Amino acid sequence: MSIENCTIQYMMTEKCGVGKRELNKARKRAEIVQVAASMFLEQGYAATTMSAIADTLGGSKATLWAHFSSKEDVFSAVLDRHVDTFSRSIDEVLTGQTFSVPALRRACLRFIDCLLRESSILLYRMVMSEGDRFPELREAFYTRGPIKLRTRVAGFFATVFDDDDAHALTQLMVAAVTGYRSDLIMKPDRSGVDHEAFVDTMLRHIAWPEPRSNA
Repeated sequence: MSIENCTIQYMMTEKCGVGKRELNKARKRAEIVQVAASMFLEQGYAATTMSAIADTLGGSKATLWAHFSSKEDVFSAVLDRHVDTFSRSIDEVLTGQTFSVPALRRACLRFIDCLLRESSILLYRMVMSEGDRFPELREAFYTRGPIKLRTRVAGFFATVFDDDDAHALTQLMVAAVTGYRSDLIMKPDRSGVDHEAFVDTMLRHIAWPEPRSNA
């Protein structure tokens, strides 16, 4: 959540009885997360310390510690902000939708667009490069990101297919799209890349299971 969105949200809740103190607390937390996100993505997880975050924010270090008890907590908040933005983009094409190939096509294209955002690529590279040294980094990323996304996609498939088929299709789709992303970020030249052609080819080659009898 950006500082601006946080401010708007809490200004609205203030009208319902939330005081200025709570508003200021939420704004400061959003500011910390925004600063920390930039530092993590630019410098990496290991190089970003609580002291460095506090120094960049300015003011008392006690303020940072009042909001977060550790670097892991700060990073989790950064992940949550990223995943919330990511999820809203995906939910726009999945929420309230019953499975259909055209709806899945739109979701896949939106998924690819989100994965290829600069912030998503930087986050992915950081987790891959530092995850072995910091297992908590990889665990936080997986539980707050991919698992949440898979749950949403599986729910979309489950509107038509049984649970086992829905989970199998989710695994197939996520593996194909994230594999496509990994291949693209390795390419020295992405000119001429056609996301729609990739998605259409993928969908054309899926052997769709039988829908549930009551679907």
